[in-house]
Amino acid sequence: MCVLTYLPTTNNGFIFTSNRDEKTSRAAAIPPRKYEIGGYYVFYPKDPQGDGTWIGGCDTFTLCLLNGGISPHVSAPPYRQSRGKVILDFYTYANIEAFVNNYSFEGIEPFTLVIINKHVTDTYSEIRWTGKQVIHTQHARNKPRIWSSVTLYSSKVIEQREQWFQDFLQQYPAYTADDILHFHHTGGMGDERNDIKMNRNNELRTISITQFQVSSEEFVVNYEDLQKNKNYVYRVFIECV
Repeated sequence: MCVLTYLPTTNNGFIFTSNRDEKTSRAAAIPPRKYEIGGYYVFYPKDPQGDGTWIGGCDTFTLCLLNGGISPHVSAPPYRQSRGKVILDFYTYANIEAFVNNYSFEGIEPFTLVIINKHVTDTYSEIRWTGKQVIHTQHARNKPRIWSSVTLYSSKVIEQREQWFQDFLQQYPAYTADDILHFHHTGGMGDERNDIKMNRNNELRTISITQFQVSSEEFVVNYEDLQKNKNYVYRVFIECV
């Protein structure tokens, strides 16, 4: 929920890769499996603490949530609802517009939500909830992009990460899913507090990496549990209803 990259691929496909940076005291997530939500068959890892998730996908919609909106904020619990339920709630709406216009954002801590509809080939959505305002932006599907959580990383570090990502694109113009996974493991300059795979005194660190590869025929879920040193791969041929 703290670092996300988007890479377009041929035939309107894409690669969506997320590092989850979290307190090591938090219970390990349940590896991705299929759940039915609102008529969709959705694959996602589950956070047992709140029964929510930070990333999920099916044959139509793929989403990832990062903590924080536009700028750092002071956490002020209790909140009405965990951010981990936002993605699951999304699948109960007919489309992105219905979600943006009708969802109750009030009482949820600020977040950034990226939503890709595979069948919309020119743009995808970025929704930032600041705690007071919903900002809905559309980005071009053919442009790679990286996001970092504003609650964990300063604007200077976020700019550095964007440059590392540009360097990656220069080095790997014909990138593969394995290439960007390597970046999510090794990107940075040797400062483990702020590298792409981070570690702050073994109290806060990258605890998992999740990747969705979506094409016109299938999507592949690759989940690396870095705490248990286990890897799970699912090749999914089902379609959303």
